[in-house]
Amino acid sequence: MEGLIKRETLLACTRVRSDNIGGSGTVIYSAKNKDGKFSTYILTNQHVVANNIKHETKFSPLLQHDVKTDVRGTVEVHFFRYRWEQRAVGSTSVEADIMAYDPDEDLALLKLRSDDTVDSVAKLYPKGQESKLPIGIQTIAIGAGLGEPPVLTQGYLSQFGREIDNREYWLQTAPTIYGNSGGAVFLVDTQEFIGVPSRISVVLAGLGLDAITHLSFIVPITRVYKFLEDQMFRFIYDPEFTEEGEEAARDEKRKEEERKVARKESKGKKES
Repeated sequence: MEGLIKRETLLACTRVRSDNIGGSGTVIYSAKNKDGKFSTYILTNQHVVANNIKHETKFSPLLQHDVKTDVRGTVEVHFFRYRWEQRAVGSTSVEADIMAYDPDEDLALLKLRSDDTVDSVAKLYPKGQESKLPIGIQTIAIGAGLGEPPVLTQGYLSQFGREIDNREYWLQTAPTIYGNSGGAVFLVDTQEFIGVPSRISVVLAGLGLDAITHLSFIVPITRVYKFLEDQMFRFIYDPEFTEEGEEAARDEKRKEEERKVARKESKGKKES
């Protein structure tokens, strides 16, 4: 495996811990905000942090009545420290907030509560260039498989357009296992991030299920970009947008949705 992964690529890979679940994550953005402090975002799977998302009924000051809302708990992100280039010798834990999630896309975006700089940010495969990716190109999967420090495995990009639960997945053969969820798959030649390990194949064997670790389905970079666009975090990949501007846009969208609910409820009362 020596020489297949650069130190800066490895440093962008993290372990993610939520309530009773362990997974992985990847730093996809870290830059100074308007206050001169660093904002750092981690991409992971929604199912890795699902136990930290609760749905409750709370009073809305805008609507002046109770509404169903989500309550998001804190997540831990573990950054690993290395010596001799790539030998893990420990980790640092940083609390993070769940900024966005989508169960259908199985993606979630975390923001570190720390405003310090991080060692590295993953290089995303260019938006709109996915058609240039060939079958058979070499890949590396990195993640905290079984809760271990980042584990590296090698394989190939093997299939596009695999539909599971009405969503496209890509198949690649770098082995992954439980705990790799939310991690990263990179191209060997460019060290570019192309997707998030999310599912592995299983077969019924005897009285249980056997994991086919080399048949690894990833949420492709195409869906990652769509998720960031839909959730209004476009500044992560497009410098034309700002973190502050997208935050204001999300807040306005939320208020508009609440106003729609209020108008619908008001109309329903009048008709009844």
